[in-house]
Amino acid sequence: MKLKIYFILLLSFSFLKAYSMSEKRKIFAKKISEEIVLDGEITESFWGDAQVSSGFVQYSPRDSIPAELQSEFRVAYDDKFLYIVAQMEDIPEKKFIIGDLKRDFFGGSVDYMSFTFDTFQDETNGYMFGISPFGVQREALLSNGGEGSYNSGGGSRGGSGWFNINWNTKWYSEVKLYDGYWIAEFKIPFNSLRYKEGTKVWNFNSYRGNSKINENSVWTIIPLGFTPANLSMTGEIEFEFPLEKSSQNLVLIPYMSGSGIRNKVSSPEKDFNFDAGLDIKMALSSSLNLDLTFNPDFSQVEVDEQRTNLTRFELFLPEKREFFTDNADLFSNLGSRESRPMFTRRIGIAKDTTTSQYVQNPIIYGAKLSGKLSDDLRIGILNMQTSKLSNSGIPSYNYGMAVLEKNILKNSTVSGFIINKQSFFNDDSKDYAHDLDNFNRVFGFESKLQSNDTRFKSQLYYHHSLENENNPNSNSYGVNASYEKRNFESNIYFYAVGKNFNPEVGFVPRKDYIFLSPSFQYKFLPENSSINTHGPGVDYEFYRNRLNGLTDYDIDIDYNFRFKSSAYLVFKTNLLYTKLLYDFDPSRSDGVALPASSEYNYTNYTFYFRTSERKLFSLRLNGKIGDFFNGDIKNIGGTVNYKFPPFLNIEVGSQYNNLIFPDPYSSANFFSLNSKISVSFSKDLFLSTYLQYNNQLDNINLNARFQWRFQPLSDFFLVYTDNYYAENPLFMNLKSRSFAFKVNYWINI
Repeated sequence: MKLKIYFILLLSFSFLKAYSMSEKRKIFAKKISEEIVLDGEITESFWGDAQVSSGFVQYSPRDSIPAELQSEFRVAYDDKFLYIVAQMEDIPEKKFIIGDLKRDFFGGSVDYMSFTFDTFQDETNGYMFGISPFGVQREALLSNGGEGSYNSGGGSRGGSGWFNINWNTKWYSEVKLYDGYWIAEFKIPFNSLRYKEGTKVWNFNSYRGNSKINENSVWTIIPLGFTPANLSMTGEIEFEFPLEKSSQNLVLIPYMSGSGIRNKVSSPEKDFNFDAGLDIKMALSSSLNLDLTFNPDFSQVEVDEQRTNLTRFELFLPEKREFFTDNADLFSNLGSRESRPMFTRRIGIAKDTTTSQYVQNPIIYGAKLSGKLSDDLRIGILNMQTSKLSNSGIPSYNYGMAVLEKNILKNSTVSGFIINKQSFFNDDSKDYAHDLDNFNRVFGFESKLQSNDTRFKSQLYYHHSLENENNPNSNSYGVNASYEKRNFESNIYFYAVGKNFNPEVGFVPRKDYIFLSPSFQYKFLPENSSINTHGPGVDYEFYRNRLNGLTDYDIDIDYNFRFKSSAYLVFKTNLLYTKLLYDFDPSRSDGVALPASSEYNYTNYTFYFRTSERKLFSLRLNGKIGDFFNGDIKNIGGTVNYKFPPFLNIEVGSQYNNLIFPDPYSSANFFSLNSKISVSFSKDLFLSTYLQYNNQLDNINLNARFQWRFQPLSDFFLVYTDNYYAENPLFMNLKSRSFAFKVNYWINI
């Protein structure tokens, strides 16, 4: 096995090809002493002497041609701030499309102007700052070269691990609308960025989204198939003088919260809690951060989406807690989609042995060190301590993780990590449901290699879990590779999970298998057509293990259409085979189960359609019909969204699954409904309501969240949540009701 891994690694290196391109575009930033006034006007005298850069080109719907609506910008700086002023050509007769005024908007559905910075020029990690014509800000951390997710698996390049919109920092801006154009001013503190002292050049790019003519444009050419945040296809920003060390940045975020709950399904029936805590963000250097949290509270976090599960395995739900999402690529973007050694949602959640239910395990404190030790060496250290729950037999646990990531070649990385979960600070004289001497550890290494132009990408990893007993087959390993050009994309994913691989803080929905998935997608690019690209694709996924041989396969044959309007349509035919390794009731109704070792060949047909999200009205539709194990499946679903810019956004969606099986097996009808209404009274005052119905989960969830941003990044939240049984009469059989408030205040010192 070791020889195979070394051979694969050597082969990956051999595929890395040199990338030659024309000389990079540059923008010169002059150092200034004049104070700038953020007013959406270009009146300061130094802007008259600043270099003006324009010449934006389309990224979509057609790449590499001049943008129809042009943009230009200028850059300056002083000892504390980086300044950018941008002017965007506009069509005043048409309205801007935006659903609400909340910070960190989704770029695919609004107008915006943004800038990306690769401050270490490693073409791997960077920052993005953007703003809408209504002055709404967003900022994000970029990783993996600003390109997709390495661990999406199964022939898909998608994923959001590379674009972390949950990162927050305080910066300043102003926007002003004119007849035929709009102006945006950016004032970004240097101490909110990590960079090398004494540098004069950063990699830099700009991209703009325009809903009025459905155009996306970029400052430097980025071909279709790559993201506009790609860090290997940037220009450069050159500073007049070497940058000095940024001032130390210390942020305190104290909070107070309270909650009351009425519970009819578990004890205690009524409870009220009052909490206070503190988050600390400290810049130890211009490239290294320390985050501390004491008694954190996550009551303001948006509730999870309730989804119907027709699989045999656990569903993956994303992490939404800000402490864990900052620099998440270091800690969570490891392994494959079905074998993640670190899944931070496991921290603060434990299984109550008396009820077999998962309960919240309060976090006492947490610490996270992340950043660069040198130009090519990045570090991440995470430590969390949870409290014990005596009534549930759950001891106090410590969760720790350390990661080292080294840049190699131009924009590739190798990394190693170790994860530890172990009980600490417990009273040995008391009884617990778990042995206090037990531990769970995972160590591993990864390499992520890519060509200079990011067309070729590969990943190689090996992970191993350790426990008190030394069990065989406690490992997971894999190798993935992809190659993409303008008109085709090919991928191959291979990974294996051992029978006893057990990362307790990870996400591993199934074990004891090897997985292989080659895929190929071809794209036709017609001229003078409403269709931007179209073409066939095939994706072959199969699972096998040593004892049973082939256990699953899924041959996916599809045809994709991408329209210049940003609409998308795909038709799929899936040829499937499943050999059950244990009894399973696909209706999930506690009826007669299909027996273990039984085998099923079945075929179904799927479609998915999405209109442009940069319209007042947008629509998503999906459907499936065909065989399902030894029965039949019919699925129809969709989501309707309507915007009343910029104050109201209404979204309603539903899914219906009809499963029919022959006697004596149970048939089932699963129906889910969700409705989300977001109201923006201003850029600082918001109300959102979320209603979810799911008869498979037998639950109706009603959540309302009020947010007042009384200072930048300082908020007051009121959150109301009801859960009911999903049976008639509706909203009459209460499970639980809770009410919570939280106040947090961002203090820069």
